[in-house]
Amino acid sequence: MNNIPNYYNNIDLILDEIWSLLQRGVADRNEDFRLPVVIVSTTDSAEGRIVVLRGAFKDKNILRFHTDFRSSKIKNLKENKKIYFVFYNKKRKIQVRAEGVAIVHKDNEITKEAWTKTQMMSRKCYLSPQAPGDFINDSASDLSKDMGNEIPTYEQSEMGYKNFCVIESKIKSFEWLYLASQGHRRAKFMLDENKSTWLVP
Repeated sequence: MNNIPNYYNNIDLILDEIWSLLQRGVADRNEDFRLPVVIVSTTDSAEGRIVVLRGAFKDKNILRFHTDFRSSKIKNLKENKKIYFVFYNKKRKIQVRAEGVAIVHKDNEITKEAWTKTQMMSRKCYLSPQAPGDFINDSASDLSKDMGNEIPTYEQSEMGYKNFCVIESKIKSFEWLYLASQGHRRAKFMLDENKSTWLVP
C-alpha cells in the first residue's frame, strides 16, 4: 500500500491533521477547507450555505466566520445555537464534519478587530440598504446601486459596520472521514471529553 499517510492507522495524529487543514483554510484561498457548508436549524426547518472560514483556533476549539447581521441565519441561531460545518478536501479525500454551539458577536471588541482587517471589497458587501434575501423587483447584486463597480472609500465603508457581525462556534465534536482505495477510515473526536474513537466508515 503506497502513499498511505501517517494518520491512516493512528488516531492520535488525525486531530492535528484536521486543525492543520482548518488553519490552512483560513490562510490559503486555494485550500478547499476555506469554504465549508454551514448548517443551522430551527424547530421546523434547516438551512445550509457556504461561508468563508475566517478563524480556526485550536487552543479554544473555535471556528469563525463573518456574516451580515440582517441575514436569516442570525434569526435561526437566536432560536437554536447549534451549528454544523461540513468540509471536504478533494485532493486529500478528507471530509470533516464539525458540530458546535454558535455565539453571535455584534459591535464588540471581536467585531471591531475583525472589521479593521476586512478589505474594502469585502466591506462593500455590508453596504446594501436591503437585507440579504430580501425580495427585489430586478436582478441585482447585493450592493448599493449608487456604488456601482467602484470600491468604497474607507469613510464610505465604515457605514457597513452596523450590518457586520462575527459568528464564533465552539466546536464540540469532529467526525473525520478519509476515502482510500485500500479501505476508508472514519473517526470521531469529542473535544470536551478529550475522547476519540474509530467508527465504521
